[in-house]
Amino acid sequence: MNEGWSRRTRYLALIIVLTGLVWLLFAIRALIGPLVIAALLAYILSPAVTLITTRTKLSHSLSASLVYFLFLVAVAAISLIFVPVVVNQAKRLSLELQGIEVQLEHILGSPVTFWGFDLHLDEALAELQEISSQLLKPDRVFKVFKAATTNLAWILVILVTTYYLLRDWERLREWLIRLAPEAYQPDVRRLHTEIKGVWQAYLRGQLLLMLVVGVLTGLGSAAVGLPGAVVLGLLAGALDLIPSVGPTATMAIAALVAWFKGSAYLPLSNVWFTVVVVALYTLVQLVENIWLQPHIMGRSLRLHPGLVFVAVVGTLASVGALVALVIVPLLGSAGVVGHYVRCKILGLEPWPEAIDHPSKVQGKES
Repeated sequence: MNEGWSRRTRYLALIIVLTGLVWLLFAIRALIGPLVIAALLAYILSPAVTLITTRTKLSHSLSASLVYFLFLVAVAAISLIFVPVVVNQAKRLSLELQGIEVQLEHILGSPVTFWGFDLHLDEALAELQEISSQLLKPDRVFKVFKAATTNLAWILVILVTTYYLLRDWERLREWLIRLAPEAYQPDVRRLHTEIKGVWQAYLRGQLLLMLVVGVLTGLGSAAVGLPGAVVLGLLAGALDLIPSVGPTATMAIAALVAWFKGSAYLPLSNVWFTVVVVALYTLVQLVENIWLQPHIMGRSLRLHPGLVFVAVVGTLASVGALVALVIVPLLGSAGVVGHYVRCKILGLEPWPEAIDHPSKVQGKES
């Protein structure tokens, strides 16, 4: 009969395991971003899998494969529709930028009179020409090609991981729950239910935020006469999912439209109209970051709006857009786990309603 480990041995084994996990996370840190994106995609698609499984009586694996196939078809269809448009717009933009470069070279080649002084901008012209020549150097082209290849590899990792998470999450979840001691497995299962509710609330709040930002952007663009206001509103709502990067890209596209097309009815030059459009989009982002996001997400996840604002802005500035995307539900999940640990330390019941109304709790978990 094997003797059990002593307390000292168990603590030593726990420290070794935790150290190994920390080292593993550090070693695969480049994979964390794609894995988070894959997990979010699988989470968004999972209700469709559950619906098909319930309505058609297909197995979970077949339902997951069907939903994943439809998802790929939708992505391919959207790509076939929008990629040619984007390519054509990129070609037109490239021609416009070449024209702007020629105009800048002409302007910079002539002296500028400022308060009676002649300013010679020859050095700025030489710098501009140097930058233009540097963009097409072989090493720059190779770096761009390498980055594109790396991104394709990450996209493949995301797609494959999404499929397996979508198909095997139930088994993975049960395996993780069984890792806990048998006496604590009901608590772990209840924690999973509570954390799942946090992420569902976050998803509903994010969809509402995207809708509000899209409507505000579309109405504001139409109010100043920006061409394509409806499309820009839809784009602003969709890209709002990506903190900082999405709004910046939308603002850049709107600024280009304003620069080349001007306003439909405002008596402004294209330059001043571009300033107005940038100010409008900046105002929308300020309203979202300072008021909309803290209040919508705070109400959905029962977090203080100030905490939501500080968490999102601080994470965005210190870590990056990917972590900022999920920092709010992570805080909510940490709050659920912290409440459970606090109650266990103080000898309190984490979920008193489980004692008072066990049937309601069982219905909630199912």
